[in-house]
Amino acid sequence: MIGGDDARYSRVVFNEITKNAIRQAFNKPGELNIDRVNAQQARRFMDRVVGYMVSPLLWKKIARGLSAGRVQSVAVRLVVEREREIKAFVPEEFWEVDASTTTPSGEALALQVTHQNDKPFRPVNKEQTQAAVSLLEKARYSVLEREDKPTTSKPGAPFITSTLQQAASTRLGFGVKKTMMMAQRLYEAGYITYMRTDSTNLSQDAVNMVRGYISDNFGKKYLPESPNQYASKENSQEAHEAIRPSDVNVMAESLKDMEADAQKLYQLIWRQFVACQMTPAKYDSTTLTVGAGDFRLKARGRILRFDGWTKVMPALRKGDEDRILPAVNKGDALTLVELTPAQHFTKPPARFSEASLVKELEKRGIGRPSTYASIISTIQDRGYVRVENRRFYAEKMGEIVTDRLEENFRELMNYDFTAQMENSLDQVANHEAEWKAVLDHFFSDFTQQLDKAEKDPEEGGMRPNQMVLTSIDCPTCGRKMGIRTASTGVFLGCSGYALPPKERCKTTINLVPETKC
Repeated sequence: MIGGDDARYSRVVFNEITKNAIRQAFNKPGELNIDRVNAQQARRFMDRVVGYMVSPLLWKKIARGLSAGRVQSVAVRLVVEREREIKAFVPEEFWEVDASTTTPSGEALALQVTHQNDKPFRPVNKEQTQAAVSLLEKARYSVLEREDKPTTSKPGAPFITSTLQQAASTRLGFGVKKTMMMAQRLYEAGYITYMRTDSTNLSQDAVNMVRGYISDNFGKKYLPESPNQYASKENSQEAHEAIRPSDVNVMAESLKDMEADAQKLYQLIWRQFVACQMTPAKYDSTTLTVGAGDFRLKARGRILRFDGWTKVMPALRKGDEDRILPAVNKGDALTLVELTPAQHFTKPPARFSEASLVKELEKRGIGRPSTYASIISTIQDRGYVRVENRRFYAEKMGEIVTDRLEENFRELMNYDFTAQMENSLDQVANHEAEWKAVLDHFFSDFTQQLDKAEKDPEEGGMRPNQMVLTSIDCPTCGRKMGIRTASTGVFLGCSGYALPPKERCKTTINLVPETKC
């Protein structure tokens, strides 16, 4: 804080580093919002209290170099719980049957069996499937229903921080850290608006600019009668805009001073910004229902009639839904060509990618747009998780720390509590709560848990990091080796390490093979 009379100071706000935006900001300065200042101070205090007070406890009880954080530790818990769900998952067998048929005019029509005796068709073994195939081979196939209806696909909202990170991961293969680094460079160069935002709000000038561009370059049929509106989530910072180009007339290929990846990210932002103010895409969707004895089979397809917003932001395709079905009508007989049974197994929950972890944190109300990239970087740097093929795997150290923190700091590790604290900080920012009262409540409960965790395990304190003995003999002294953990990871150490110095054996074996560069 600068100190003194707040009235002596003004606050200028601009979301893009352009000459016009900065001039407008200085021409219309605002007042300092002390409530937002207090909310920021409270957030910083909470984060530092947790980090500065719990991390030394982890060093003492488990291993040096570890850390805990109000949001970081909850993010690790998400990855650890998903890891355990995957390991505990038991695949279940199921089968599907596809039918290749021809229409009266000789056109091919692929169908899938969906029901038997008005119940979902899902045989669980080969025998059940073969019994169904035998009946299907003898059945007569005819079209029971053809449903044709127009459908539309509306454009998505302009990017906020989390959706930009997710789209950059899905469409460009960028990690969260890289996305934010490229966005920072684009912002500093004046090409895009501020990239840490949770608001889908667009200024009137921006809306007018993009609507003019759409009208001039694509025509009136691509321009809605009125601007498309998008709702921001509760407590988003409406003073911020969504992430958009500063000037819609600037194309990615003209950013000669930017590296190739920054140009790709700019193009993604540009496309989403323009698309969000365009008309919906229009389709003719068709569903065919075919009867074969006691079985029902279906085929779905759709035809694009008007591209709308997909002209600038191609939609991600889902399966084979964008196909044209043959011109058949109710009552038409079909000729069976081939039945194809296929064995499948249920799949475990998907591992988190950087983008899906950010999405999960945002959905649960944990953290803020400005923190996601640093959280994901920190949990990797601490050795709590690792990334393979762009997916998160929980490390043993991550599991140990998560278990210890859940045992001793239940509220800190509780998803709802973490989200509630974010809501309390938002209330401070909105002048609905007093920041010191929020801190007092948090600190009082937290210090009680901390005091208890620092005690010996017999008194309810945090369990220390103990060796787990194995049947493996030490190659040096013959004593049993044990599984140990340290900040560097998990390894085998000789049980003789605890003996007096003259008898001590320091032999260790790395459990993780060293990778050669």
